[in-house]
Order: sequence, then structure tokens, then C-alpha cells
Amino acid sequence: MANQELIAEFQSELGPDWKKFAVDVAIYAALLASITFLLLPVIWTISTSFKPIGEVFEYPPRFIPRDPTLENYKAQLSPLLGTLFFNSFLVGAVSALVSTVVGAMTAYAICRFKFAGNDWIMLFFMATLAFPIPMIMISTYIMFAKFGLLNTYWAMILGHVVITLPVTVWLLRNFFDQLPGEVEEAALIDGAGPWYTFFRIVLPMAKPAMSAAGIFVFITSWNELLFGLTFVSETAMRPIPAGVILLFLQEYEGEWAQMMALAVIVSLPILLLFVFFQNAFLRGVTGGAVKG
Repeated sequence: MANQELIAEFQSELGPDWKKFAVDVAIYAALLASITFLLLPVIWTISTSFKPIGEVFEYPPRFIPRDPTLENYKAQLSPLLGTLFFNSFLVGAVSALVSTVVGAMTAYAICRFKFAGNDWIMLFFMATLAFPIPMIMISTYIMFAKFGLLNTYWAMILGHVVITLPVTVWLLRNFFDQLPGEVEEAALIDGAGPWYTFFRIVLPMAKPAMSAAGIFVFITSWNELLFGLTFVSETAMRPIPAGVILLFLQEYEGEWAQMMALAVIVSLPILLLFVFFQNAFLRGVTGGAVKG
């Protein structure tokens, strides 16, 4: 009875908005729990990167290292790390450029040029997302072997374009759907051809969506592992994920502290990418959400 009286008194002090207050508290509690759950692996990775190898396997584990060290980071400062960074940046940048340009042309054709089966083409692109990457790798590996593309950057670039193009087409088509067609019609009346209209008028208006698509492709390429392990056999040509696996995961032990240090280092470019381009990314993603 005492507890019920305390609850009733508390509700009377809050007034008629006590239900809204309880809902807000529950929402913020759920958000706090979600953020904590998401940040826990990041905090653990950063903590492990500063630990000597002897503290990595201590039980019970501790978040704050007892004897923090920078040796794990110093060990990564080598020409090989620069090579891995260059490979990932090159493959990611070219993949983003190719996937975005091809996706923009495909999405614009599906959106603006009405022909028999264009809806089925869009459905085909979205259906390809259901195929698992290992299944795609079998056919692409055979095809790349016949064309002599194995152990080249183009094998990874084309592979990343294949797995990102459906999302790029979907994202850009939604954006083109809500662009006003009057501007393009005016350009055509003035004598501009379809290619001039597309590259000089439509694409500048689609910069937010193009930026969002490019960022998505670059991040996907930066984090992709299987193509770098399968299509390339030389360590000097592998991207960062494949290089980390081959360098640090040995048969009987793993250099976990150094691998966590390298994980922190290679995550910084993606973090900086979001910091500097987050507004363009959000505008591009939400640009096609509302039509009219």
C-alpha cells in the first residue's frame, strides 16, 4: 500500500503528462542501451590496442590497460601499411567513381525513358541483392580468369561495382524521380541533346545523391574482405582487410593487440569521411524520400 501511495503521489506531482514523461524516459533508456551496446566493441578495440600482449588474455579482463603502450601502433608504421592504404584507397575511389556514374546513367534511363520492361529491370537490380557474395564470386572468378583479370586491381574494382551497383541504382532512381522534369524539357527545346542534358544539367542537380552513393560504395569497398583474398594473390596488391587477415592471423596465435591498433588506424579515414561529408550523405539518402 505504501508503494502504491508513493506512485500515486509521484503521478499527481507530474500532472496529466506523467504518461508522456514515462514514455520519454523509456525511449531515452532504450537509446542509451543501444548506444552502449554499439560503442562497447569500439571501446574494447581501442583499449586492446594500447595493451601489451600479456594483458590481452588476462582474466578477468579490464577496459583500462594497466601498463598502456604505443608499441602496437609503432609496429604498424611500415611501408607495407602505406601499400595497403594505397591499394584500398585506389580500389575504393575507382569503384565509387565507376559504380556512381554507371548507376546514375542506369537510374536516369529507368526513370525518364519509359520502355517495355523498365520496371522489371529495376526489379532485377534489387533481386540481385538476395544473392550471397560467395555465389557471385564463383562466376566472377571464372570470368576474370578467362579475361586475364586475376591478380589485378580491376578484378577487385569490378567485383565491388557488381555488389554495390544495385543499391546505387535504387538510391539514384529515387532521387531522379523527385527532380522536376521541366528543366530537362526546356534544355531539349533549346537544342541540347540527351547526353548534354544528363551530364551538364541533371548530374549537377543530383550532387547530394551522387555524393551519398559514392560514400556508400567507397565504404563498402574499404571494408570488403573476400574479393581481396580471392582475386589477388600478391600481398603488395591486397587491400587492408585482406592484408590484416594474412599478416596477423597465424595458425597458432594472433597478434591481437597489433591487429586492434591497425583496426583503429584504418577506421580513421572512414570516420573523417563521415565527419566532413555527413551533411551531403544525409541529404543524398533522404533526398528521394519525399516526392512532389
